[in-house]
Amino acid sequence: MDLKTLNRLDTLRRLKSKGPKTPKWLKPYHVVLIAFLVVFIFGVFIKFLDQNQ
Repeated sequence: MDLKTLNRLDTLRRLKSKGPKTPKWLKPYHVVLIAFLVVFIFGVFIKFLDQNQ
C-alpha cells in the first residue's frame, strides 16, 4: 500500500471512531429535562427559604 491509501484509511478510521458511547439516560432531551428539574427544585428551595424569614 502506498502512503496516500494509508492516509485515507487512517482518516476514515478517525471519522468512524466517535469516542465513548453515551448512556441512554444521557441523551440530549434527557439532559434538558434534568436541567429543568434542577432549576425548578432550586427555585422551590429559594422560595422555601424566603418564606421562613
